[in-house]
Amino acid sequence: MRFYIDFENVGSAGLIGIESLSENDCVRIYYSNNPNVDMNTVKNMTLSSAKISFVKIPDSIKMMNLSNALDIVLLTDISRNAGTLGNNYAYVISNDKGFDLVISEINQTHNIKSISRCENILSAQKASISTVTEIATKKLDENALNQLFSQSLSKYAGYKDKIINIVKKSKTRSSINNNINKSFDSNQTKIIMSALKPIIKNLPGQ
Repeated sequence: MRFYIDFENVGSAGLIGIESLSENDCVRIYYSNNPNVDMNTVKNMTLSSAKISFVKIPDSIKMMNLSNALDIVLLTDISRNAGTLGNNYAYVISNDKGFDLVISEINQTHNIKSISRCENILSAQKASISTVTEIATKKLDENALNQLFSQSLSKYAGYKDKIINIVKKSKTRSSINNNINKSFDSNQTKIIMSALKPIIKNLPGQ
């Protein structure tokens, strides 16, 4: 994921959750004045595996007396890189709702839905998990799921509705496993999960 931080708007609060990011995540922090960062945020930044960079608004732009100079630089960067997102997601971290219209236009221009705004990194992570889960659930091959009960899960045909209901309502592979395990013994759970594996592989693991 990519995070574009409007630091002058959100301050340290916008970086909540940065310590849990992975090496595949990128964080760009935009600022113009001397930023006031609390030590706990500094500590969390050092714990993060993400690629973190800082973008100071050039003096030449500030001298133009543009009240939204930072916003312009931030949105220009997002627009320039929107075409390279692929399956990735980008988040503007800001409480400024003025970003929403421009973000919508960028998404439409590039025929994507992967750029949005959140108040901090943690809320963006939750939004991303929710979106990935929703997409993965929609991609469930229901025909293949039903066919399992005439093939590898024929012995569990009497539990077909129950198992399918668990798969459809669970948001992660782990929750499917946990819910199956509540209704079947460990050996049966192993057999069922093995049969379900190719169908639920796109769901998040946790």
